[in-house]
Amino acid sequence: MEGPAGHANLAAEILAKHWHIHEPPTPTHLGVSRATWRVGPLYWLSQAEEARAAEVFRQTKLVSDLDRYLRSHESPISVPQPVASDRGNLVEVDGRYVWSLTRNISGIHPDVADPTIYTALAGELARVHHVLRMFSQHQPTNVTHGICTRTRQNIARLSQGRFVPFTPDPEEEQVLRQAGTWLLSRLDRLEHLPRQLVHGDWTPQNVLFGGTDRPNRLTGVLDFEAIAIDPVVVDVANICSTLLMWSGLDSLDERIASVLKSYAASSGEHLELANIHTAMLAHWLCHYWSWRDRLQFGEFGQEVKQRLCLRIRSVFSYVSNGYGNP
Repeated sequence: MEGPAGHANLAAEILAKHWHIHEPPTPTHLGVSRATWRVGPLYWLSQAEEARAAEVFRQTKLVSDLDRYLRSHESPISVPQPVASDRGNLVEVDGRYVWSLTRNISGIHPDVADPTIYTALAGELARVHHVLRMFSQHQPTNVTHGICTRTRQNIARLSQGRFVPFTPDPEEEQVLRQAGTWLLSRLDRLEHLPRQLVHGDWTPQNVLFGGTDRPNRLTGVLDFEAIAIDPVVVDVANICSTLLMWSGLDSLDERIASVLKSYAASSGEHLELANIHTAMLAHWLCHYWSWRDRLQFGEFGQEVKQRLCLRIRSVFSYVSNGYGNP
């Protein structure tokens, strides 16, 4: 089955076969590394390549454990609750794909152009970091290597034989080498920071706000694909990258300073701006290599290839000037 219609038919067959749900799935623009289908008002269906089955199972199991932890502690924060298939599986492999079903969470995604959301994102992130810290103390977690380890590994890849371009960007190798050189002199400081379980991709697309009395109150957290043991600045850096690349707002230095102040007010932890800049660029360098590896054989997310170098170039241009200089 090829094309959107074929995928929709297959998704409908999977829902009926494994979950006895006969409501037709609707494709969404959400999700890049997987196809995401809305199933009526109650469910979301995720579709990824079969080669990623072990990865999807690990992530789904972790979110299921986190969901139980949050419910047992009567937390007001929700995460996607995995729905077991009729065989009792959280993940089903069928039709060359791996599938998982989760319950819908109420709330709305914050508007990236709204200047008021960024301090709220930082303050609510401090709450989530506390929850993840407590959760990891109660529940062993199987997560990927942190960003410092992956950044060093990815920088080293440039010295392993002749570089083979992957994107259409004519300056691809130069962009990667410049970013790697800048990062190498700064990774030591990042590596010595305390680490804990972090979300890894803390952006407006992955959180839900709600409530009439406090519209900027966090109600749900989505997409734990990048969860890892890392310094908390990794998540705060995601907020700053959103400000830089997607908000369209001015006065970035002042807004980023407000983000750090909001996180400190909620967590009691002061964050150094230099470490935020390092984490920003390290994230996007690792993002390039992660997607390069995935797209070699992957079906979903091919459009990401066009913008991999642009992300690195945008962040490097910002952090290597002004506050980013030694």
